[in-house]
Amino acid sequence: MYDVAKKQKEQKKALENIKNGLGTRVRILANRDSCPVCLAMEGAYEFDEVPELPLEGCSHADGCRCHYEPVLDRFGP
Repeated sequence: MYDVAKKQKEQKKALENIKNGLGTRVRILANRDSCPVCLAMEGAYEFDEVPELPLEGCSHADGCRCHYEPVLDRFGP
């Protein structure tokens, strides 16, 4: 069974880790067979503009499966 509260908690932690790491922005990635809402929201965002996961309006039978990934565009130490 899909647990929205658990997914929200996991994704908030993932976003916090990205903010505290080397990421300059955050990217939402969706699976190939994601619903139209998730596919439309896939992309890179500033930290203060990124939508909260799971995405509201997701219609996939297994629930929102999107996840955050860091955008790493800094080079060198």
